[in-house]
Amino acid sequence: MRARRQIFIVSICVLLFVAAVAAVVMLRKQAAPEAARLLPEADAIVYIDFGTVRNLTAFDQQLPKLAPGYDEFVRDTGFAFERDLDEAAMAIHTGSGRGTTRYSEILVGHYDQIKLAQYLRQHSRSVESYRDVDIFAVPIENRTLRVALLAIDTVAISNVDDPSVVHGMIDRFRKVALPFGGPVLVHTYYPKVPLGSLLWAIARIPAAPAKPHSAPSFSLPGGIDIGLPGQSDVVVSLRMLTTIHARAEFYTQSEDAARSFTDQTAAFLSIFRSIQSNAVGGTGDADVKAVFDSIKVTQKGDRAEVLATIPPTFLRKLVNDPARNAIQGEPAPPAPSVPAASSPKKR
Repeated sequence: MRARRQIFIVSICVLLFVAAVAAVVMLRKQAAPEAARLLPEADAIVYIDFGTVRNLTAFDQQLPKLAPGYDEFVRDTGFAFERDLDEAAMAIHTGSGRGTTRYSEILVGHYDQIKLAQYLRQHSRSVESYRDVDIFAVPIENRTLRVALLAIDTVAISNVDDPSVVHGMIDRFRKVALPFGGPVLVHTYYPKVPLGSLLWAIARIPAAPAKPHSAPSFSLPGGIDIGLPGQSDVVVSLRMLTTIHARAEFYTQSEDAARSFTDQTAAFLSIFRSIQSNAVGGTGDADVKAVFDSIKVTQKGDRAEVLATIPPTFLRKLVNDPARNAIQGEPAPPAPSVPAASSPKKR
């Protein structure tokens, strides 16, 4: 009798352990990366797993010739975005006023906290202490970039005028990270992101304005713009299996809106492919042509889905271009711009 009781207790413990492991796995599947959960509310959220991208694509670890300003940053801090950045999560604020777009970022990577703090202090207009975290105010042209070193591997950045945005990221970092926290867009739509996505973005598309030529649009490779369904949400993701699979899901207001977008996009692709096939000399970008040839557009109720297969070489372009933009001093998803772009003289 005693032996049966022990077996029963052991069995219950094993079942509880298995259930706990299963619960953790399910929570991790549903929970966005912590970097994204620390971001403020925004009109769009972008996340890239740079570390895995580098490992899967065997990016060259040798840094290219660096632009002036950025080379000083790399020399003084020992940190290079192309080599040391592992994760980047960005909140895009399009309604920040004065027709401008602002950015807030959480960066995770390998950096020397002392060196980076010294560099930021030398280039800052002022330093604020909030909850024992130094916030460096770095002047960039006509705006102020606020940088906070949250941990030995995590940095918060924002060029939003309101300093409470950075304060909020610090507050969330100091709290216990709940799996379903973060911006509304993240905890609403992240479960729709395919498991294992190396890059994903979630955005709210505004209503189409009265002027038809200024309707929301999406720029495809090659500078081609496709009109987007207004008042809808979109989830974009990239997964690398044997090749790179891209998916964009548009959650529209009605089946008619989804059908209209699907029909218009299919018609546009048909025309574009016809032009491509009749082009002389085949001088276009081969990667762009491969992407367009693979695109499939379908409608599922009030949801429109766009699928494409992307050559790995195109992913290299996608990752490298934002880093080059950052060197020019304008934050652009997903690479940060603050330290590399700062130009004031050292004190």
